[in-house]
Amino acid sequence: MSTQLRVSQRQPLACWECTRRKRKCDKTIPCSRCERLGLNCSREVVHIRRQLGRNGLEIQFLTSIREDLERAQPTEIESVVQRLTDHIELLKSGTSLNPNASLDPVRLESGNGNLDNDATTSGEGQDSAIVTAVEHLAWGRSNGNCYPHRHCACLYRQHWIATSPMNSQSFDFAASPMAAVATLPDCADAERLVSFHLTRITWHHNCIHSPTFWRQCQTFWQTGKCDHPQWIALYYSVLSTTLFCVQNSAQFLEECDLESGRETAQQLFKTMVEVLYTSNFLQNISFYAVQAIVISTEVAHNFGLSQLNATLFSAAIRIAECLGVHKIQDGVSPQLTAEEAWHETVEKEVGRRVWCQMIIQDYFAIPFTDSYTINPAQYSTSLPTNAHDHDLAARPDSVPTISTYTRVLATIAKLMPDLVDGLGPLNARKSLAEQYQHVLRMDQKMRDIVQTIPDFLLRHDAQKEALVGWLGIARCSLAITAAEKIIMIHRPFIFRSFLSDAYARTRQTCVFAAVTILREHENIARSGELCLWTHTAFCITATVILCFEIVMGQATHSEDRHEMFRGLVRTATSRLEGRKHDILARRGIFLVDAILAEVDDGDGDGDEATTETEVTEKLRDPCPKTKTKTKTIDFHDIVKRFSAEWAFLGAAELATPFVYEGGQVYEHEPQGDPDAAATAVDAHNLSVSANEDFEAWFSDVFATADLVR
Repeated sequence: MSTQLRVSQRQPLACWECTRRKRKCDKTIPCSRCERLGLNCSREVVHIRRQLGRNGLEIQFLTSIREDLERAQPTEIESVVQRLTDHIELLKSGTSLNPNASLDPVRLESGNGNLDNDATTSGEGQDSAIVTAVEHLAWGRSNGNCYPHRHCACLYRQHWIATSPMNSQSFDFAASPMAAVATLPDCADAERLVSFHLTRITWHHNCIHSPTFWRQCQTFWQTGKCDHPQWIALYYSVLSTTLFCVQNSAQFLEECDLESGRETAQQLFKTMVEVLYTSNFLQNISFYAVQAIVISTEVAHNFGLSQLNATLFSAAIRIAECLGVHKIQDGVSPQLTAEEAWHETVEKEVGRRVWCQMIIQDYFAIPFTDSYTINPAQYSTSLPTNAHDHDLAARPDSVPTISTYTRVLATIAKLMPDLVDGLGPLNARKSLAEQYQHVLRMDQKMRDIVQTIPDFLLRHDAQKEALVGWLGIARCSLAITAAEKIIMIHRPFIFRSFLSDAYARTRQTCVFAAVTILREHENIARSGELCLWTHTAFCITATVILCFEIVMGQATHSEDRHEMFRGLVRTATSRLEGRKHDILARRGIFLVDAILAEVDDGDGDGDEATTETEVTEKLRDPCPKTKTKTKTIDFHDIVKRFSAEWAFLGAAELATPFVYEGGQVYEHEPQGDPDAAATAVDAHNLSVSANEDFEAWFSDVFATADLVR
């Protein structure tokens, strides 16, 4: 007989023995039959379905109290007792503690099925939401806005001790199957990497609360235990991102003082993915998996894993939506102690930060698929607070905080759905004239947004940068990103702009934006600062645009202008070559070579000297004669050339993963004249007219200073 009580419509009256033997029972205890036969007579005890439905919330609440008491340490009993006290007071006042925040109350008028005025004004469509929520009980899903699920009754409720947020130590890594999948890095190295990440990289993604994550790591290093299996994936994501950044900088590699012979950044990334799948993250959903995936974008593209990143990121969006991260409510739950309120504040703020980064990544990836996943009209989570981690108190925008950079990027990113939607449906695009007018309007909106960016992100502020160590690199990063987003807005017409003067503004804008990107990229490289994944990606974008300008403008450019662009491309590819085991950078170099072959392979079968003479004549002749052919870009040849060379050389070069060997790290040394790089970067000041639209505007807004001081 099972110890689990059966659920029934009513309490059985017949005794258990008569029921089991299918005999008639007089329904008294003991019954006459059992007395006559000398049998033990008793009735089955069951759960009454009606009572369960009536008292279900109370049962869930008391069950959660029991679980908390079973896990609680002596010092944590007080908070559990306080929950019971609050519950008793609510019952005395005639209200019940409803831990299911996903079902907002909806009242019906007496005698009909219409919502009353209060219900109608408080939330349109709540009747549909209730039906959906009830139906989800059968599906085993939740549709609530109760994140972070500490005081709700949905299936995602976290059975944590309220005084130990995200650090319950309920998962023992060494005793789990994950120990066979993931080899832990040396604790001393890991501690240095995590510390470096929190002080120099977190500002770029802002997906963690640094004090909380640091405490989690310390607990893990000391005990081998953590809050959740998927926290291990977050841990490896942070380590992989940090190690990749550090291994490309001799300055910071020495600063971290890492031991040799440990895992590579690629191996750490691979372990992160294996941990996710070992923990069955698509079924056993957790916010930690979302954090791990979103942060891993910092390195996934550099490892040549853009497709994997795209699919993992799409899964992360759906996981976040299942958890209700897209519907985080402001404020904290009532009836909480000060400590519990702080813990909930931290978790909600981290949720907002991660959702903000997901908006950024989703909307900035629109050019790759001509679509976006997060509908701007279908989330209510606000931007993260402009606050410091130690108190999460809101500050004015004029104060730099850990959330400043991503808040600015999110504001820019929100332009992109309007950009792609304004072009018309994919199967019924608007006319080219309408599309181009829309692009120009979005260009102006982008410039208007840039004007609202805090001044310390636009211009060098020695006082603030002395207090905030990452502010200088954030300023340069924003200059690169803002210029690239201008290119992104004009992307639908970039190709046409090289073929038709009707789109000359796009060509001019994108060329000068590309020059700006390469200038800032060189500033970062010369200063010895960290080069993040966006720097590499946007450097490639800028270089490709200048390659198109070189190919299409060789007949009209002056010799100085032509050499300026070639010099910028050469120095950019030289910097990309210095990237240690960066597949994205290597592919960018091969792509540049494939495009420039359109120029270098020339206009015929003549020898090299003849070809150079012809090119020189084209550059010096402002009005080419009929002998000069109009240059076109053969994209088929470019793709064919790139694919062949990459398959033959590129993939082979990167087949063996990088292994750090005690301080040996590549450092870029300019070839030839040591001042060549600086001369090439600054050449636009000599060769480009000061009244060019983008250059004048950008230089005025981003009064960036060289980081070398």
